[in-house]
Amino acid sequence: MRTPRPLRSALVAAGVIAALGISAAGAFAVDASTATTGTSAGRPGKAQRVHVQTVRLADDVSRAKIYKAGEDRDRYEAEIWAEGRQYGALYTQGMAAHAQNNGLHITLHPDGKVTSWVERAKPKPKAVVNRVLVGTPTLADGRTTAKLYRVAADHYEADILADGVRLDTLVADGRAAHGEHNGLRVALQPDGRLTSWVDAAR
Repeated sequence: MRTPRPLRSALVAAGVIAALGISAAGAFAVDASTATTGTSAGRPGKAQRVHVQTVRLADDVSRAKIYKAGEDRDRYEAEIWAEGRQYGALYTQGMAAHAQNNGLHITLHPDGKVTSWVERAKPKPKAVVNRVLVGTPTLADGRTTAKLYRVAADHYEADILADGVRLDTLVADGRAAHGEHNGLRVALQPDGRLTSWVDAAR
């Protein structure tokens, strides 16, 4: 979760949107279809507000300071804060108000309760590894072979095969890699040198 951007206009925009149903743009976007306080309702005056509670939001960075606004039982205001700065607000009377910022979704309910959730980050695509085949040596047991690939400088990989079936893959990326199968031992160096030997019979 990125730190909310400090937009001075977000607080004003959120209040106007919640009151008038104007669509929001920018970091702190309010869902105007459900954020309504009536055509004559604006932001409640500071003197009328009573602080109810402060709750931690789902990103573990932001906080919502919830106020009871005026004498109406279902009129509430929630200021959204992070790192000592307010970056948005929601107002509601009779209907829930919604907003989102950098994947953090916030809902202020008519009873003053605030709920929130965070969108899951999309998994990063795995990097494509370009392997170039540089050799297919037979190993020390005379039956097993290796397919040796160059990936980058100081990065080689070797697929160890027996009867066409891959037994293991050694990855030497900056350091040597070692493998063993039924007494056959294989060592792959980061410069691409591949050596093998068979353990002496006991």
